Amino acid sequence: MKEDVAAILQKSPLGRGLTKEDIDEILKDKSTQIKTYEKGNTIFMEGEKPSKIFLLVKGNVGVLKGTFSGKRILITNIEHPGELFGEVFLFMEKPIYEMQAEALEKSVVLELQNENFKESSATGSRIEELLRGNLMSVFAMKAYRLSSKVRVLGCTSIREKIAVYLTEHQGKDGSLKNIPSREEMADYLSVTRPSLSRELGNMAKEGIIKMVGREIVITDQDMLEEYL
Repeated sequence: MKEDVAAILQKSPLGRGLTKEDIDEILKDKSTQIKTYEKGNTIFMEGEKPSKIFLLVKGNVGVLKGTFSGKRILITNIEHPGELFGEVFLFMEKPIYEMQAEALEKSVVLELQNENFKESSATGSRIEELLRGNLMSVFAMKAYRLSSKVRVLGCTSIREKIAVYLTEHQGKDGSLKNIPSREEMADYLSVTRPSLSRELGNMAKEGIIKMVGREIVITDQDMLEEYL
């Protein structure tokens, strides 16, 4: 299990720049824990004091918010190995968690204590400095994604949403990077899968894009940009 955890941590944004020896040192620390949560188990509760950063090793974790009526709203799913959750509350020194995390299926989670991300001494630890720097990069990326999501939600048509989405995922060479499945794309754009497929088909017929399996290629950049 530790070998799998080490590989996922090293490939994750939090582990950027860490050597195998660094990873081994982190995992040998007594404060570092690898926990397995059965489906329905709570990882942290709303109202608890934040003290850890959580990294998903495998499984699916839901971040939920309780309402006054007793219902729980699913805020987001954590389902990609190496994805962090709960870190914002710790970094911002929030006194309590304002939501809770629950295993939606059997899940393995790496739990890192707050001390790994604090300024330690005048000399400091190279590993701690790398972890803090990587954590800041994670925050920056999440803020960018949130900004992109707000922009997409502000669009008035499905085509406009698709145009914004494709442009944001376009590399300098014009190719599209990391395009997810149609289900994930529809969820991100807050549209139904049939509506998304229909509009992509229309855009392909008009020569704006070309679809080959899951791949989408922009064939008329000028026409696409008319919808931005």
